[in-house]
Amino acid sequence: MTTAERKKRVILCVYGAALLYYVLKLVYYALCVGAFPDLYAHLSYLIEMTRRPALVPDFAALPLYTVSGGEGATWTMAVLPGAVNYLGHPSLYYLLMLPLGAVKILSETAAQVDTLRLCLANIFLTSCTTLLAFRLGYKVLKNQGPLVHGLYAAAIVTLPELGYVGAGLNNDNLAYLGYVIFLAGLLRYGEDKLDLKTYGLISLGFFLGSFAKLTAALVMLVTLAAALVISIFRTRSLKLILNRAFPIVLPALGLFLAYELIIHSRYGAWQPGLANVAPEYFKTTAFYIPPENRVILSLTGYLKKFITGIGHTWSSLYGHEERINVFMDNVWFGLVYWVPVLGAVIAMVLGWIRKKADTWTAPVVLGFLGTLLYHFYSNWSGHLRTGYLGGLQARYYLFLIVPFALIACRDLPPLLKTQRAKTAGAVLAVLLILCWLAGDAPRLLIAAGLNPLEAL
Repeated sequence: MTTAERKKRVILCVYGAALLYYVLKLVYYALCVGAFPDLYAHLSYLIEMTRRPALVPDFAALPLYTVSGGEGATWTMAVLPGAVNYLGHPSLYYLLMLPLGAVKILSETAAQVDTLRLCLANIFLTSCTTLLAFRLGYKVLKNQGPLVHGLYAAAIVTLPELGYVGAGLNNDNLAYLGYVIFLAGLLRYGEDKLDLKTYGLISLGFFLGSFAKLTAALVMLVTLAAALVISIFRTRSLKLILNRAFPIVLPALGLFLAYELIIHSRYGAWQPGLANVAPEYFKTTAFYIPPENRVILSLTGYLKKFITGIGHTWSSLYGHEERINVFMDNVWFGLVYWVPVLGAVIAMVLGWIRKKADTWTAPVVLGFLGTLLYHFYSNWSGHLRTGYLGGLQARYYLFLIVPFALIACRDLPPLLKTQRAKTAGAVLAVLLILCWLAGDAPRLLIAAGLNPLEAL
């Protein structure tokens, strides 16, 4: 066996071990850990799509269900009188779940749901997406050693919330798949392959991601816009869109635009919330704070809250009992999960300085920052109108760990020129992997009520 063959085998074993860890973690979450708080809303959406499938739902007519009985993983759900579902997402994800046959309609106000079947299907979906992400890493990092591949894989599989969400019914899982497919096309664009496969992957990824979650759509749209602008400055031409392969993207963009125009014409918003579809009911929910009880923050005060909220929810199991996040109570330790993001930004800046920047790193980073800026503006202006201080979740951006880790692992190791620097880099990589595991694995036990700290 040659050295190259041995290296290849070790790298494949690294990815295999990472995937096994991830799958087992997802199964553990599904079987032993309480569900994400939005689960009832997602189940309600699925039940209504089972009753009346629709590409463009009537959001005002989507009721909210609650558990009224059942045994084990089979739940009986009943309509909560007067309640309206607060999820204003497109319906594609829920329509794709219908062939599973996990919902059995009992009456006009009740249904039976096989939650385990839904969890297993989503575990399969997110595991396949992660496997695709590993394939991208195997290709892009082909000149790196096993430790760098291990660092890339660990950055993905140890991100706590990514696994927690991936183990249950959640449209974020389809957004994750859509973005990774989109990224595969973007990587081919980075190799100057402006062919049907490149644009086909971008189109398919955008279609799946945008019709799963509008945040994913915005990330990809800003990314594409940035790629176009950078391409114009780089080539002094419009070859990115003026070529024979580009039209394959138009159907996905056109369908999304048509959907958004229909939604906006009905509800006066690109992503309708309860305030748009059921304004009177909205005022009875936790999303609306009466004027006399509101805490209105200054711009700097809200910016601090926003940064804290996004930072904490990136490195924690947001949505479950707070005791799970005991390891993340220290904000400095939580920052360890932001290392790939910081590494990607540093790599982008260094590329600009050295004038060796590729064609996809900057669009990816700008796609994230642009969407984050809109997220801040939207929530800031919203809290002035409604008093609501929630919605500060990094969950909407978790799929970006794939390109962030890929950029950092591709661009930063080659900067280590001397043997001493390479040794220090290897030590740092090992420490990062151990820290990520230390923040992720123990919470699996805490989530199930087995706190290892109590045994000390």
